Amino acid sequence: MNIPPRPKTHRITSDVPDHLLEAFRHTITGSFANAHGGQTPAQRAAEIRVGDRDRGLDSLLQLVDVAEGETGQAETVAEFLAGLYNDTDYRFDLTALRALDDDPFEHCLAVLRLHHRPTVEVHGYFPGGEQRWQQIITRWNLDKRPAPELPPVHGERYQGRYVTNQEAPGYRDMTLVVAIDGDPARQLPIELHFSAG
Repeated sequence: MNIPPRPKTHRITSDVPDHLLEAFRHTITGSFANAHGGQTPAQRAAEIRVGDRDRGLDSLLQLVDVAEGETGQAETVAEFLAGLYNDTDYRFDLTALRALDDDPFEHCLAVLRLHHRPTVEVHGYFPGGEQRWQQIITRWNLDKRPAPELPPVHGERYQGRYVTNQEAPGYRDMTLVVAIDGDPARQLPIELHFSAG
């Protein structure tokens, strides 16, 4: 007969006031009972994470199929997957998810949960995933789109060049449109708003 080895134990000593002794015993007994039954918050969270991972993997498979397909949702899903793959080169505006139908939207949320603390890069769940993602990116010309420009950094000083102003005769509020010089990453003009005050 095989007897399982006893788990390693640690002696813990604690001083408890007399009037709290019964509550302390009840708490300890309940804690051990819950731990044995898999009911501690940490155990429940671990179970939820495992479930989220399974749902996330199923959803990731669904989204890749959509991105490789011909539906009206395919391009947005491709942009979402590219953003997870490389958010520096393929920035994804989360408000674009509003354009999706309920089913792909829920799949995107499940994949975001999967990608929250990734142990594997998103393309790493697929054999040949790197090539598959590159094909999706090429198919939707995501690699040909200019990267979105970041807004100016608050407090930074930039050299500007006057481009135009919007009509503002008299003492009204005015908007100047300027281009930032000397920064090749910034091609779009920036609007500067001035109040009459």
